[in-house]
Amino acid sequence: MFKKIALAAALVSSAAFATWDYYPVLEAGKGSAKGNLYYDWDHDWSQAGLGIGVRYTIIPGLEISLQDWGYQFWSEVDCSGCENGGDGLRDLTIGGRYQFDPMVNAFVDMHLPVGGDEVTNDEISLYLGSQFSMAINEAPGLKFGTEAGILWGFEHDNFERGLDIHLGGEIAYTVPNVGVTPFFGLQIKYRLTESEEERGGKEYGKDDDGNKQVNLWLGADYFVIPNQLDIWAKLIVRSGKVDDGDASGLNVGAEFFF
Repeated sequence: MFKKIALAAALVSSAAFATWDYYPVLEAGKGSAKGNLYYDWDHDWSQAGLGIGVRYTIIPGLEISLQDWGYQFWSEVDCSGCENGGDGLRDLTIGGRYQFDPMVNAFVDMHLPVGGDEVTNDEISLYLGSQFSMAINEAPGLKFGTEAGILWGFEHDNFERGLDIHLGGEIAYTVPNVGVTPFFGLQIKYRLTESEEERGGKEYGKDDDGNKQVNLWLGADYFVIPNQLDIWAKLIVRSGKVDDGDASGLNVGAEFFF
């Protein structure tokens, strides 16, 4: 029972953002590694953990990545008599992006349920789509990125999640002579088709098609070592029902470029 509660609210800090980011891939032969600490909460529920990832551009325009892995410290409901836990290794996402135009990427991410029993969602899924991003020449330091994708979860444990569409965008501005980059992002998720569950040899619909969820995030990053070590912090707020409910999260981390 607890596992279902934890998964219903889970992973504000990472699952909301499947791709590495909304911006162009790095130059060929370059990559980066990042790590972050997250803390998420909603009323009596909370969770915290460590996320890590690495990416590398193997040929011009083609980036591969390992994302969202790490360790979850806890995920629990604060109440007497509850069965709590939710610690263990996290699931892993393998990603690829191809930049076929200076402003346009295509991507595909595969979620693999390799995490611990109390953390994994037991589902293999594909997230694929495209991104558009550009700098604003008329306003030096200003840039934005957008993304549209389809999330397809494969059947597992007699359950098949409905097909989701994700639409998102982020805008960022690097303050001249300061180097701090505030950013703001928005993502909308929409359930296109109904989820189904098989019980006793019959399939039952979950009546969740049409469900929506809105994710907002606000933060800032700063290169403590120019073009090499970036640190960031952001606040995430989520509202709606697409397999998970309302929640908020704090995320702090660093990314090292090599």
